[in-house]
Amino acid sequence: MRILHVDTEKGWRGGEQQLFYLVKGLKERGVEVAVACRVGDELERRCREEGITVYPLKGNQTGDILRVGALGKNYDIIHAHAAKAHTIAAFSKKFHKKPVIYTRRVDYPPKKNPLTELKYKLTDKVVAITEFVADVLKKELNLKGIEVIYSAVDENLPEKIETNKVKTFREKFKGKKIIGSVAALTEQKNIPNLIEAARILLKERNDLAFVVFGEGKLKSYLQSLIKEKGLEGSFLLAGFKEDVYNYVKGFDVFVLPSDYEGLGSSLLIAMLLNVPVVATKVGGVPEVIKDGETGLLVERRNPVKLADAILRLLDGSKLRKRITTKAYSVVVDNFSVGRMVDAYLRLYGEVVGV
Repeated sequence: MRILHVDTEKGWRGGEQQLFYLVKGLKERGVEVAVACRVGDELERRCREEGITVYPLKGNQTGDILRVGALGKNYDIIHAHAAKAHTIAAFSKKFHKKPVIYTRRVDYPPKKNPLTELKYKLTDKVVAITEFVADVLKKELNLKGIEVIYSAVDENLPEKIETNKVKTFREKFKGKKIIGSVAALTEQKNIPNLIEAARILLKERNDLAFVVFGEGKLKSYLQSLIKEKGLEGSFLLAGFKEDVYNYVKGFDVFVLPSDYEGLGSSLLIAMLLNVPVVATKVGGVPEVIKDGETGLLVERRNPVKLADAILRLLDGSKLRKRITTKAYSVVVDNFSVGRMVDAYLRLYGEVVGV
């Protein structure tokens, strides 16, 4: 079986990590895979390092449709991983005439217009990463037969932890409890929500440090907001780290303060590494985090409740232990890369009739 994956996103976010997990896992199982993506981005680099064929996309929609249309003739399935990639894969079908699969990772409704309706009609199978995402598509576009395949985390991640890096990271904040997040610096992730929660907590305590790993268009704004709130020295925007798991392992509490979220794959990293999680109750997050069992959930845009939940985990050793133990087992049993790859292999077989 030969699968051509298409991704048009800039940078390295959860969707690109999931795509990389998938193509690497498929390659290890003897499936011939290739990725059509933007030139010069992290996804291209990592795929080439793994010996995965990469085809550059130019960012010109018409040109990319023609390119994927030509490339697709040599593959059995074209699998799109983002909205723009979906457009390219669907409208290139006229040329390659191969089945198209689209994985939708976001929880907001697609734009309702004739173009959207047409590209979904041209799609042989739609995959949603949570039941919530599937329900949005059913409601907005009346789609049938949506497959739900959850995002995943590398189950071998604990073995990759570099103890010295974790120790060095924690020593930078000696005597402090570290509250951290891994998130793109975009409106979706609502880092200002966490900044305000930090302001509330730091009024009462001086033993806390806040660290966010990630890049994005709001970085300058967030730096200004941190300064405005008087949190310089206590709230750090630490940028992108390829081995971010080494830093997550050093957190005392992991926070995902998003306004909306398909699933929030960074949650899975924290859960696998036995770091207790606080997240907003949005999108597909409650399918991963069961409040009081595998983490704590709070309403979105409520920094007071967010601060309270962080404190509960910082000060409640029995609660932390119970939550992290349960969260670890849930991730290992339900959100492993192996499980995700198996699910896609079954789906590919159904689509091509193997």
